[in-house]
Parts: sequence; structure tokens; C-alpha cells
Amino acid sequence: MESDFVTYDKPPISYRERRFSRFLLFFEDLIKVPIFRCQHCGECILSSTGFVCSQRCPKRLRNGPCGGTRADGHCEVYPERWCIWYKIYMRSKFWGRIKLLYKINRIHNWNLERTSAWLNVFKKRNDAPVLFVCNDKEAEKLDDFKRQD
Repeated sequence: MESDFVTYDKPPISYRERRFSRFLLFFEDLIKVPIFRCQHCGECILSSTGFVCSQRCPKRLRNGPCGGTRADGHCEVYPERWCIWYKIYMRSKFWGRIKLLYKINRIHNWNLERTSAWLNVFKKRNDAPVLFVCNDKEAEKLDDFKRQD
């Protein structure tokens, strides 16, 4: 049960693996930084968050907005910015991936910070990205129903 919420260092990251991870991180940076504004968390959940990096949140929340999100959708910490979770919701709705927002993501493992997310998926430290979502219309109906209350 606990492993559903926490990422463990299994297998632990060796020195050689950290060096290889830096090499892979160079190629990740070529793609993920300009397109998704990646923050190098090492536990990429872009596919679950509408391809918006959730780590751009000033509080680095991985499972939805904080309680301080303003009524107009702006951030509590930086009132001039949109809440990143507002952007995630809008993008997920556009791509038909709202169903993935109901999934609880694991707590961030700070030992994986600045390591290659691709390597961590290969080593099974992280879950693989979700490429296809089926029956998202049901999740949208549920979401619209909740908004009416």
C-alpha cells in the first residue's frame, strides 16, 4: 500500500548510473525543456498532466492545486500567473485526458532530482508514460456534474 504513494530507490542509483543519467539528461533537455519547460524532477508525469510539467508549480505539487488557488484561476504565490493546475486541467480537457487527473501520483523522491526520467522508467523506478486514454467522455461528464453543484 505504501509503495503506491512513495517511490523507493530500488534499485539504488550507482555512481556509473548517475554519470550515464547525466548523458541521457542532455538528450532529454533537447526535447523536454523547450517543449514542456521540464524542471528535471527525474519522475516525469507529463503524460498524466496534459503534457504540462506539474513541477512548475511554486509549491511543486504533483496531485492537484493547493487550497490557495484564486477563484479566477491565478496562483496564490504569484498572483500574476495562472495556476499551473488550471493550465493542466485545460490542456487535459483539450487532449481528452481528464481521466488521468483522477489518478494519485506518487510523492516526489528527491533522490531522483536531476536524473534522467527515461533511465528511471527503464530501471522501473517510475511508471511508464500513459500514451492512450480510453473512455474519457465518462470522466468529462463526471467533471461537468461536479461543477454544477
